[in-house]
Amino acid sequence: MTRIVGQELHEVSGVSMSLSGKVILRVLVLALSLGAEFAIAATSNAPAGSEPKRWYRFFSEGGIPTLSDQITEEHVKRGYDILDRNMQVLRRIPAFNEDAYQKDKVRRDAMLRRQQEDARILRLYSSSRDAELARNRLLDTLETSIGYNAIQLMRLKRLRSELVEHAADQERSGKSLTNQTKDQIHQYELQIQDLNSLVASQRAEQAKVRQDFIGIIQRLTELESNKGGLPAIAPPPSP
Repeated sequence: MTRIVGQELHEVSGVSMSLSGKVILRVLVLALSLGAEFAIAATSNAPAGSEPKRWYRFFSEGGIPTLSDQITEEHVKRGYDILDRNMQVLRRIPAFNEDAYQKDKVRRDAMLRRQQEDARILRLYSSSRDAELARNRLLDTLETSIGYNAIQLMRLKRLRSELVEHAADQERSGKSLTNQTKDQIHQYELQIQDLNSLVASQRAEQAKVRQDFIGIIQRLTELESNKGGLPAIAPPPSP
């Protein structure tokens, strides 16, 4: 009984963090009451209807004690003593502090987000070295694509330059440019613009990959140092 009831506030501190204070209190009362009843039923050898093995006492603002065999909202709000049948204090449970609970919520939320992010990283990479190799593969793939696009860009610029030079020769000879020549020059310019934009976006993606992996590799290195190796992550269940 003592062990179970002594853990009540800790065991129920993980109730939904978005609950209002009043709902939290009700959940606490329900959990504490169920835990107490279970403990009494499991440990009591007395016949039904006999004196309960546990009493719950809180004091009013005026210092007046209130004794009950049930845990109520008032017990939780004020804090209470757990007494045995001889009125000896087994444990004192502090009052529920909603302000402290909400302040601690920030820490719990941050810890939960960190645990979720660690699990995500560990599913993707087995070690910091594995993450480095993955980063390098992405960078190499982008660099290969950039190199190919750069060659295409040089070719388009050369074709455009040749066509512009040919058009200039025609104008110098008194011939007017055909619509086909004008359209072709315009198409080259559009393709050159598109490729320039593509190469710029790929360069930006390379920078993003480098930046993203800084935190990932650093975190994996910390986990390796703290635990002497990374914890195993169980694969997701098969459908």
